[in-house]
Amino acid sequence: MERALIDFHTHPLLVQEMVAGNDELLHAQKKVFDIQNRLQPLETFHLELDVSGLQRAVVLPLDARTAKGSQIFSNEQIAELCRLSDRFVGFASVDPHRPDAAEQLERDVTRLGLRGLKLSPSLQEFAANDRDKAYPVYEAAQSLRIPLLIHAGMTWAPRSKSANPMDLEDVAFDFPDLKIVIAHFGWPWVQETAMLCLKYDNVFADTSCLYHDAPWEFMRHVFTERLPLTLLERSLRHKVVFGSDYPRVEIKNMVRAVKELGLSDQAQEMIFSKNARHLLGEAEATYK
Repeated sequence: MERALIDFHTHPLLVQEMVAGNDELLHAQKKVFDIQNRLQPLETFHLELDVSGLQRAVVLPLDARTAKGSQIFSNEQIAELCRLSDRFVGFASVDPHRPDAAEQLERDVTRLGLRGLKLSPSLQEFAANDRDKAYPVYEAAQSLRIPLLIHAGMTWAPRSKSANPMDLEDVAFDFPDLKIVIAHFGWPWVQETAMLCLKYDNVFADTSCLYHDAPWEFMRHVFTERLPLTLLERSLRHKVVFGSDYPRVEIKNMVRAVKELGLSDQAQEMIFSKNARHLLGEAEATYK
């Protein structure tokens, strides 16, 4: 298997060098994301990747100033974290409620070198297909040629209906050149997520779904009971990226869960490496 393996979905909420002494980030960690673990040195994040056999991780912020009164890492803080470690790929986030959101995205991606956009309709309290609030942000992301990683599916935030991945069909259709990654495989709407990935060339999904049982049991449930494994192996292997949702879940446990599904080496290489590198503009699509 190619060794440039990537975790496409992590949150740096426990990195001591960034969070310690920052009241806003401590509030976001404990009260917004409900992560109660102790802070850890940056080296612990590196070790998480090492024991999992991964080389890099996408680190995600979330601008929820309107909905939650805080930025869960600002774009500047994500850029600073990436300067501390070349193993991190930084994404940006903007608040769709703010009239300058699209301009901020263009400015921050350009000046900070961030390589994607993270949004969460449930936590940020907007509809994914809101033409007034969200569409200008999508337009900017499409122009910048960066991928969008967007939360979908189960959430502890109010109004889970705003996390239904079917809202993203409008977005996929209206922005055909915007690469959209549906986080958490949209669980429990995994069939809808699979349909969108099959139907639209620009729709992808990540594996960061874990809401009951052990990771390997949950993955087996999703990809052998809710969906046939042959769908992932034969039809979606070029549309799925590995994501752990660390620190909610240990990276090594999610890696094990995916590897124990019984996928071919080629499918695993695409899920752990090639698809992510394609989304980040580092490799050509493997299915064209």
